[in-house]
Formats: sequence, C-alpha cells, structure tokens
Amino acid sequence: MSDQHDNKGTAQTDVPEFEKATDLLKHFGRYARTENRLSTLLGLVQVAMTIALAFLVASYLNDAVYLSDSLLPEAIDWFLLAAVLVVREVASWAQGRIGNRGSVKIRAALRRFALQRCFGLNIRLFPQFNAAEVSNLLTTEIDKQRGYFADFVPQKNLAVLMPLAIIIASSFFSWLVPLIFLFTAPLVPLFMVLVGFKAADASRDNIQQLSRLGDLLADRLKNLQALQLAGTVEKEGDRLFEQSESYRQSTMSVLRLSFLSGTLLEFFSAISVAIVAVYLGLFFLDKYSFGAYAGGYALFHGVFLLMLAPEFYKPLRQMGALYHDRSDAVSVAEHLMQLDSWYRRQRTVEAVTPLPALQSLGVDGLQSGEHSHPVHQPVSFTLRPGGRLLINGPSGSGKTTLLDTLAGLRPAQHGHILLNGSAVDVFQQPDWFRQMGYMSQKPELLFASIRDNLTLGQTFSDDDLFAALKEAQVDQLVQSLPGGLDYIISDSGGYLSGGQAQRIALARVFLHKPALLLLDEPTANLDEDTAAAFIGRLQHYAEQGGMLIMASHRPADQNVFDQEITLQSLAGSATGETPTASSHGAQAQEEQA
Repeated sequence: MSDQHDNKGTAQTDVPEFEKATDLLKHFGRYARTENRLSTLLGLVQVAMTIALAFLVASYLNDAVYLSDSLLPEAIDWFLLAAVLVVREVASWAQGRIGNRGSVKIRAALRRFALQRCFGLNIRLFPQFNAAEVSNLLTTEIDKQRGYFADFVPQKNLAVLMPLAIIIASSFFSWLVPLIFLFTAPLVPLFMVLVGFKAADASRDNIQQLSRLGDLLADRLKNLQALQLAGTVEKEGDRLFEQSESYRQSTMSVLRLSFLSGTLLEFFSAISVAIVAVYLGLFFLDKYSFGAYAGGYALFHGVFLLMLAPEFYKPLRQMGALYHDRSDAVSVAEHLMQLDSWYRRQRTVEAVTPLPALQSLGVDGLQSGEHSHPVHQPVSFTLRPGGRLLINGPSGSGKTTLLDTLAGLRPAQHGHILLNGSAVDVFQQPDWFRQMGYMSQKPELLFASIRDNLTLGQTFSDDDLFAALKEAQVDQLVQSLPGGLDYIISDSGGYLSGGQAQRIALARVFLHKPALLLLDEPTANLDEDTAAAFIGRLQHYAEQGGMLIMASHRPADQNVFDQEITLQSLAGSATGETPTASSHGAQAQEEQA
C-alpha cells in the first residue's frame, strides 16, 4: 500500500526541496524500499551459504587427509554441498531480478517527477533548459540510474553486513585473521572515494557534452533547408563531427576511470588475500605460533579461513566497481535539482495574488534586456480594448526583447507594467499567460494535427474550430487536406506554406480570444496580398475589443495602427528622451477611454 501511494502521489506533489543531490537520490530510493530490503536479505543468504560452503569444503578436505576410514564424502555430504551451491546461485539470481524491479519503479518515479516539472514550466522551461536537455534527461540520463538503484544501493548495505558476518565466522577459529581483515578493508573504500571525485567530474562533463551534441543536432536538423540554401551543410557537418568527438572523448574518460578503478581494487584485494595466505602458510611451516587460539590451526581451520578471505573483500570490490554508477547518479540528480529549482521558483510566483482581468495595459518607463543590461531606451504608453500599437525601429533596437518582456518571458529591467492602472510583475505569471497571445515571426506550431495545434489541449467543438479557421480565411484549405482537422503538420508548419502556417496560428488566436495579442514581424516573410489579408484579420480582432501590439518594418502596416513607438537602442541613442506612443488617431483613443 505504501509503495503504491508513493509511486502515484508522493513523486508528484509531496517531494521536499533538496539541499544536495544525494538527498534526492535517498528520497526516490524509498520507492523501492521493499525491494532493497529483500535484496539485502538475499545478500545475507548468499554470505551464509558462502560460509557454509567454506565450512563443508574444509571439513571434507580435513576428513579426507586425516581420517583413513573415510577418504571421500558420502552421498548425503555431496547432496548438502550441492544444496548450498544451488541456494547461493538462486539467491544471487533473485537478488538481480529484485534489484532491477526496484530500479524500474524508481526510474519511473524520476520520470514522473521530471515530466511534472516540465509540464509545470511549459514554454518557460526552455530559455534555461532546452529541448535536447529534456530529451537526454528523460531517456539517457535517467536510464543511467539503473546501475545505481539496482546494484549500488543494495550493495552499499551488503558491503557492511557481509564482511561483518565473515569476521564473526572467522573469529571462532582465529583472532589475528579478523584483525587482518579489519585493517586492510579500509584500503578499498578509501581508494573508491578518491577515484569517485574524478569519476563524478568526468560524468558531469559527459552529460554536458551529450546535451550539447543533442542540442546542436536538433537545431541543425530543424534548419537544414536554410543550411542547404546557404551552402554550409558540410561546414555544419564538421561541427557536428567535432562535437561528437568531444562526447566520445568524455565517454572514454569515464570508461578509463572505471577500468582503472576496477583494476586497482582487484590489486588491493589480491594483496590483502595474499597477506592472509602468507600468514597461514608460515604458521603451518612453524615459523611462528601466534594468532590462533589454544591448540593452533588444523587443516580445517586453514582451508576455512583461506576460503573466506576473498569472500570478505568481494562485496567491497563490487561496491568499488559500482562507485562510478553513483557518480553518474549524482550528476543526473544535480540536473534534476536544477529543473526542480526552476519549478519551485515558478510555484512561488504562482503563489502571488492572481492578476485581474485585463482592461487596460500601461507601460511607464519600461526597459527590457539581458542579464540586467537594458537594450533600449525607456518606453511609455497606454493601451485600451481595441487599441493598436505599432513598434518599429532598426534591427537590434530591442523590439523582440520588449515584446518578450511584455509577454512575461523576460523580467523587466527598469520601469513598470501597469495592469488596469496598477503596477504588476507579469514575469512568468500563469494568469498573464492566460490573457495574452504571442505570435513570433515564425509561427510556433506543434508536430501534431491541426486540431491539436488549435486547441492546445483544451476542448472545442468542430464548429468552434471551423469558425476560427474561417475568421483567419484558412477554413477551405483545412477542408481540402486529407483528414481535415486531423491532418498532421510538422513543427513550425513544415508541410504548409508560410502564409498558411501564419493563418493557422492566427486562427488559434481567434479561437482562444486573448485580451492582448503580441506579434513580432508577422508579415516579414509574406507577399503583399497575403500580408494585407493578414493585417485585415488583425484589424477585425481589434475591432472586437482585442488589444494589439505588433513589431513591424513594413510601411504599409502603419496605416491600421493608432499608436506608434520608434525604439532606439542604448548603444545608438544620442539623447535621453523617453520614447512614447505617438497617436495616429487621438480622437478614437479618447472615445475608447
């Protein structure tokens, strides 16, 4: 019951805030608590069978050498020996299966956790966490957690319990051999920690190189047609090769550390086993007589202790060999913590008092920019229902940056945004996103059906959809396509012309009816007739009470706007004047007021 509750609820809503990556790993490790306990129990069964095997073999050899009337074990002895071996192997097999099952549960919880954060962030995620990183995180990176949760976590407990059981078993026959075990055992975890730091750094670099490669590949494939027209396909192919080489080298660095770790762990373990073997050999050669209890060692004791020696270091070696899995897991956990921190920051913003319905939009001395550096002079204007504002200016003057700030995708550097006369912070505000629409120069469409591109997950009737399509003068096109509304288009409208994709995006605006519409050079790539029809539909949108702000270079677009702002970048500004909205229709604005 607790597991089901954890898997379906806790991973989604009750996850605490983590201070360290290891805290996140411990938290999600609880989703397989039962599997971990069973795995530890099966590990103890294996060590018990190992001790029993050493005892039986030592007894049989001792009897074969010293008892003349019983040279070979009897049938019952062979059966007992076979039973011990079978139980040990079955326990090992079951331990692996249970560990894998627990790992699957934890990785599923991690994916739900990451996806919930992604859905909560929506498009706000991608300025800091691009699509390639999300893809790598949900697939490759989380899959790398298998070794940590399936093998390392159970082995971490067994690395303490199994050697302790062997020390207890060997202490019945010798007091020196357990001391040798105790003094040599720290060499393995000490080296494991030292190598672990290097392995963690190598793992972080490997994840970073993979994200860069995925991001570069996705970007070049998306813009392949532009690269072909520019004749730079081979050059960009060389860049992809260079990045793939960087990823290969970082992967080989991780593998080198892994092989180095395994080799040195085996070396230290072999030396430790050799110390026990040399001690027992010299004892039987009568070189000294200390280390044993009264009566010394018989052949049984020597064989028993010598067989336990490698088994004592085996769980430590296994944990050391798996330590690079822990390094990978910590790196992935740090990636998840980044995603979680942005999500929690957004939830903090959402906890602010909800924004009221938009009735008027004002801007007072607003400056937007990147990294606390404004890129344009202060801007001031007021817009009411039906108002249409044009933003123009030379390339690089900050038109797109200003629109991003008004859309809530960037924080304002200076000045205020006034909603119904009150200053508000619209940065990453869900209530603001619900009231505005934003169309870039290249329409943002999904690789999905036209229906999905219009509804965006909400429910609308076909009549509503075709009414919006008719408003955008694209209804006949959709009806002529195979499947109509269910016709699949690629992202950014790849199977439609620029004008058709633009009209689909405009139909989406008419369907959702935002109070404010922001457009960034929407007619830049359209012919005169298509651009005129597009502007006509926007004018119709404004006449129905919508507020419109558009950035455009086209002189013909200026005729339908009643306010205009000419932006000047700070670098090219010669005066300190504040650009304000100049009115092309002051009387109309007064009537609206």
